[in-house]
Amino acid sequence: MSTFVKNIAITFSSRFLAAVFAGLSTIVVARAFGPVGKGIFTMVAFFPSLALNFGHLGLGNANTYLIAQDKRKTQNAFYNSFWYGLILGWFFIVVFSLVYRFSPSILLGKGDMGSWAFYLSLSVIPFILWESFYQGIFVGRQEFKFFNLISLFSKVLLLLGLIGLVFLWKVNLNNLKIAIIYYVVLMAFPAIVYTIYFVSRYGFPFKFDKMIFSQAINFGIRSYIACLLSFLVLRSDIYLINYFRGLKEVGLYSLAVGFGDGILLLASSIALVLFPKITENKEKSLDMTLKVTRMTSFILGIILFMSFIPARWFIPLVFGTKFEASLPAFYILLPAIYFWSINSFLTQFFASKGYPWFAVWIWLPGLLLNIILNIIFIPKYGIVAAALTSLWAYLLTFILHFICIKFYRRVRLSQIFVPHKLEVRELIEKLKGLSFIKD
Repeated sequence: MSTFVKNIAITFSSRFLAAVFAGLSTIVVARAFGPVGKGIFTMVAFFPSLALNFGHLGLGNANTYLIAQDKRKTQNAFYNSFWYGLILGWFFIVVFSLVYRFSPSILLGKGDMGSWAFYLSLSVIPFILWESFYQGIFVGRQEFKFFNLISLFSKVLLLLGLIGLVFLWKVNLNNLKIAIIYYVVLMAFPAIVYTIYFVSRYGFPFKFDKMIFSQAINFGIRSYIACLLSFLVLRSDIYLINYFRGLKEVGLYSLAVGFGDGILLLASSIALVLFPKITENKEKSLDMTLKVTRMTSFILGIILFMSFIPARWFIPLVFGTKFEASLPAFYILLPAIYFWSINSFLTQFFASKGYPWFAVWIWLPGLLLNIILNIIFIPKYGIVAAALTSLWAYLLTFILHFICIKFYRRVRLSQIFVPHKLEVRELIEKLKGLSFIKD
C-alpha cells in the first residue's frame, strides 16, 4: 500500500468511526434533551469554533507547509504553537466576555444559552487552538496515526459519558449543566494529550523562534484569510439562524449539517493528506490534485445520490419525529456538499503554491452572497433558506476556483468531474488493495 493511500485509510477510517460515535452522541443528546438542548450543545461548540476560525492566523496550515518542506522545524514549531494558542486563546476569551457583558444579544440573539454555558464554552478556546496547531505539525510530518486515534478516542469517551449521564444519572434538560461540563472537558482532551506528547519529546516550550514565526505568518496570513472566509461561508448560517429564529431551529439545522459533515469525511480526509503530498511535489501538484478531485467526486456523487432515500425514514426513526423538519434542509445541502468537496481539493492546490493573493479572495463573493441572502430570507423561511443560500454560495465559489486554476493551465470541467475509464478501472482494482494513486 502506498504511503499516500495508507494515510488516507488511517485518516478516513478514524474519522469515520469518530463520526459514528459523534453521531451516536448526537442521537443521545437529541433524544434526551430535545431540539432546545441540542441547540445549547451546538452553541457551546460554536464559540470555540468561531474563535478558532477567527484567531488561528493560518498557523496550523503554516506548520504543515513549513514542516512538509523541512521536518527539522518540528521542535520550534511546537514551541511557537504553544504560545500562539495560549495568547490568542485568552485574547478571545476576554473579547467574547466583554461583548457578552455589555451586549449579549450581539452574540446570542434570541437563543439565550445561559451565562454558565457561555463561559464554559469560552474556557475551551485555547485548547481548540492548540489542537489545530499541533495537528498541523503531525500532518506536515505525514504522521497521521497518533492524532487520529486520539481524536477517535475522545469521541468514544464522549458517547460513553453521555450514555452514563443520561441513562444512569438520569440527566435531562432540567439539569443539563453536568452534561455540558463533560462535553467541554472532552473538547479539550485531544489538545491536552498532544501537549503532553510534544513536551515529552522536546521539553517545555521556553523558546520562541522568531524566524519560523516570520515564515509562518507570511504563509499563514494568506491561509488565515482564505480559511476565515470559507468558515464564514460554511457556518455563518448557524449564527444567523440562532439570531433570527432561535435555538430550536439551530438544533434542527445542525442535525442536517451534521449529516452533511459526515458525508464530507471522505473528501476532508483526502484533502488533509493531499496538502503535504503536493507541497513536497510541486511540479506534479496540479496533475495530482485533478486526479484526486475527479476520482473522489465520482465516489462522492454515488454516496450523495444514495443518501436521498434512507434519510426520509432514518432521521425521524433515530432522532424522533421532532427532527423530521430538518429533512428539506438536508436534501438541499446534499448537492451543496458536492461542490464544497470540490472546492476543498482545489483550495489545497493553491495552498501548495503558497496561497497567491488572488486565490485567497476566492471565498469572499460567496460569503457576501450567503450573508445577504440569509439576512433577507432566514427570518421568513428559516433553515430551508439557509440551505439554499449555502448551495448558491458553494457553487459560485467553485466557479471562481475553476477560473483561477486557468492561471496555471488550461483545464476543462471534465478534468475535474469525470474520471477516465481507465482511472475507474484502476480505482476498482486498486481499492481492493487500498491503493488508487501512486507515490
